[in-house]
Amino acid sequence: MSRRLSLGWPFGLTLLIGLLLACTTYRETLRDENVAFRRSETELEARREQSAIQCAVPDDCAQAWTRARFFVQRHSPTPIERATDETIETRMPHEFGIAYFWAVRQTAADGTTTIRLKGLCRGMYSTDNGPGWLYARCAEQLLQAQLEFAREMGSVR
Repeated sequence: MSRRLSLGWPFGLTLLIGLLLACTTYRETLRDENVAFRRSETELEARREQSAIQCAVPDDCAQAWTRARFFVQRHSPTPIERATDETIETRMPHEFGIAYFWAVRQTAADGTTTIRLKGLCRGMYSTDNGPGWLYARCAEQLLQAQLEFAREMGSVR
């Protein structure tokens, strides 16, 4: 019996050490993924702010809002469902991993109007607001759309 215990003890210790190393490696992997996720979220927010359009002349703002509507219409897989003076919204598509967009317009007290493009896709975020299984694919679509929006709308400032 003691011989059996002495053979089991080194094996058990080796197994325990292996499990601890695996847990540490898994924890480091999660930490790296969280850092990458936060970096990507920061980049998305920065790109959204960089591509925001500002205008002060009412006719220029009206024209920019019309162009924003066409942009949302061309780049969303679903049709525009609601359009007001403050928002242009489309429905969420049924497919996962496909970006859809909307635009918002805010006018400040000084009369300056800011138009922003926003986007999302199903599968981008998990239920705990972390990265979903399609996060990287979705984030790339959003970044590209923000760049294109800034290029197309760039002449209005």
